[in-house]
Amino acid sequence: MRAFFYTFFILILFNACIDKNSGATFLKSNKKSNTSDTKKKTVLRADSSVYEKLFVRNGLVNICEMDSDIRVVLMYNSDKNFLGKSFYKGLNQCYLNCDAATKLNNAQKLLKQQFPFYNLIVFDATRPAHIQKLMWDSLKLQPIVKYDYLARPDELSLHNYGAAVDVSIINENGVLLDMGTPYDFFGDLARPSMENEFYTSGALSKEAYCNRLLLRKIMIQSGFYPITSEWWHFNACNKAYAATHYKLIE
Repeated sequence: MRAFFYTFFILILFNACIDKNSGATFLKSNKKSNTSDTKKKTVLRADSSVYEKLFVRNGLVNICEMDSDIRVVLMYNSDKNFLGKSFYKGLNQCYLNCDAATKLNNAQKLLKQQFPFYNLIVFDATRPAHIQKLMWDSLKLQPIVKYDYLARPDELSLHNYGAAVDVSIINENGVLLDMGTPYDFFGDLARPSMENEFYTSGALSKEAYCNRLLLRKIMIQSGFYPITSEWWHFNACNKAYAATHYKLIE
């Protein structure tokens, strides 16, 4: 019930904003949009990474085979992340289960309808359970702080079922829209639950506030659920549903 009212509240808050785009730049793809059937079988290349082989073996879908305009910059396939370590060496594609991939494809379509030159960008998607444990062990924070940003290995995460995605939005120049904090920012300013407070105080600009509302609006309308601690994280379902309908990617 709380999740319903939170979602409803976000949709009521959203209003049209004209954004000044700023932030990191990601090179834009020259590929044309290519929406395809989610049942299309992914064909692996000879040099496909061990993770791609694992994902395809478990029936996951490469989101860029549905819409190649969705940008994919996986932050954990290099050491340029808050953990300073590469976890997905060789993986450059976003894989999700079929239901989550379809929802993300729909979110991209909704975004393009409203802002034709904007695209979604994916920072993380399916995360094998053994990687979850490595990340947990690598994060040097007190457990009570870790809980806000990582699921405990014994509790699993919706990322482990290919049912969660970390996303933002880029403009026509490949520049990230201002969301008030970088991806994987450890601090209260990243919390959607505190946005009104920070917006009122001026700590969160109107531009960043409206950009977050836009992102949540299209993701919610496409069937995703936001969480209270991270503006970038969206779940395609709850853990109980995932455990009974999807494969755990180990």
